[in-house]
Amino acid sequence: MNSNAYLGLIVKNKKGKKHYMQKNKINKYLMVLFGFFIPISTAVTNILLGLILLFWILDNIKDRFKNIILVLRSNPVALMGGVLFLIYLAGSLYSNAETEGIVESLRDGVKFAFIPMMMIYFKDEKIRPSFMAGFICAMVVVLFLSYLLWLEMLPGLFPVKGDLKNPTIFFLHITQNIFMAYMVFVFAVWARFSSKLNERLIFFGVSLIALFNVLFLIQGRTGHLIMIVLLVYFFFAWRSVKSIAIALSLIVLMVTGIWMYPSNPLVVRATKVVNEVKAWDYEKPTQDTSSSGLRMEFYLNSLKLIKESPVFGTGTGSFAKTYHEAYKDTKMIQGVVHPHNDYLMFAVQFGVVGLLVLLGFFMAQWKYAGRLTERKETILSRGFILTMLCACMVSSPLIDHAEGWFFAFMSAFFFANIPVLSRDSSRDD
Repeated sequence: MNSNAYLGLIVKNKKGKKHYMQKNKINKYLMVLFGFFIPISTAVTNILLGLILLFWILDNIKDRFKNIILVLRSNPVALMGGVLFLIYLAGSLYSNAETEGIVESLRDGVKFAFIPMMMIYFKDEKIRPSFMAGFICAMVVVLFLSYLLWLEMLPGLFPVKGDLKNPTIFFLHITQNIFMAYMVFVFAVWARFSSKLNERLIFFGVSLIALFNVLFLIQGRTGHLIMIVLLVYFFFAWRSVKSIAIALSLIVLMVTGIWMYPSNPLVVRATKVVNEVKAWDYEKPTQDTSSSGLRMEFYLNSLKLIKESPVFGTGTGSFAKTYHEAYKDTKMIQGVVHPHNDYLMFAVQFGVVGLLVLLGFFMAQWKYAGRLTERKETILSRGFILTMLCACMVSSPLIDHAEGWFFAFMSAFFFANIPVLSRDSSRDD
């Protein structure tokens, strides 16, 4: 069955198409609102998620959920999302965690199930720009408020997470910097593809303002890592001599700036990480409370747990209990619920098998991003993939609320209409 099979079901007759469009009108508006509130409010997104799920069930129950079955059969990314959700379900059968831990972890797994579910709506080309516009508008608001807070000009109308030294607004620095780093990339890509000079200048201007916010104002080093990777990809994505020359010139300028101004915030934070890693001593865990030192401890301990159950892991929601049981009689930090690395988290709970499926999911996204009809969409989607790949290395975006649902809905957004081509006609650029 080709990628148009699902669309064929919708447009089989005019009456059926008209009825479907009317029936899903509410959820289309809800999803635009959801895109706006992802970087703003956990409470509102939870309410919207409940409503979206309710209307999704009402939309699909009449056809006995044939729509979702067709999406799973025709879309490899949707299928991989469904498989990852099944891994969570299977892991609950042999997990050593308490019921509460299993249920909490299954909520994280549901995000993968939402990917094929939301693809049903993102196949509509009318809803796609509105969803992305909602997210970007929210990030522009966050950017504006962040600068006001930094300049001590923000009215005390509502509580914020940060202060003038770390001007975060609705979420902590890791979350805001992940979203802001991707926003920088989006505006840069829009500028690159814009045919109008005024639009190009505006897009590049906003991108630079957001870039400064990520690198020099917000303290989230996860965002710094993502930003560096996205900047490299941005210039090398066009594979032109001009773009590569610009990239090399920027690298020279950055190195020069670092050499001339070694006390700038970006260099200070990077140097701090290096020093923390050098000072870290696994044999003296109680003497190291640095962020980087704790991460090194979590990483090494997680690798030891994987070695104990390498194939299928210890089950859904088992990380916290497994970690506690293994290190409760040591001087290691107690009460660890995740290792600040989603790859290790996945491997501990679901073994090498689960980790390979997760990596296979990202590989499928990267592959089919190359088959999107527009070059701009390919670059934006791969920028999104790189954002998540980097974030998963040093934090836990797949289990965090805002980043996790951003991942699920953006995955559905970018890959809802991928054309599934034959080997002879495939394109991957």
